Amino acid sequence: MIIVFGVAMSEISEDIIFKTNSNEKLELNEKFVRLKIRKDGIMSINFRCNEKNMNEVIKFFGNFKGSNPFIMNIGDTGDIHCYFKGISPMLRKVDETGYPYSFVSVTVQELKTPVQNEESEEKSCGCYSSVINKS
Repeated sequence: MIIVFGVAMSEISEDIIFKTNSNEKLELNEKFVRLKIRKDGIMSINFRCNEKNMNEVIKFFGNFKGSNPFIMNIGDTGDIHCYFKGISPMLRKVDETGYPYSFVSVTVQELKTPVQNEESEEKSCGCYSSVINKS
């Protein structure tokens, strides 16, 4: 527990956890994961790690199809519901110190629940006939 300005704050974990609806789980240290936020809730999750950890990433995301839903939890701060959009080919590289690493990028879209208009109690099907019947 950390105390900031007299207020007890919980520590943020260094782990990022990915979970499927069927409780498959991938847990990695934050040093292997970078997020790039794009517009409209699209994110690139970039993984740069050793071969052992990369095999876990590929095993987890490799079988996803289409809009597979999953949950991402960054540092135990709460669940972020996402849909899988795609995965890049894996690249194998060597950094300037001679350390071999692998890189892959996963594209996801954050699942946002639509905001209901509280003033409108009547539900519309969105079809043309619902507009005509209001006149």
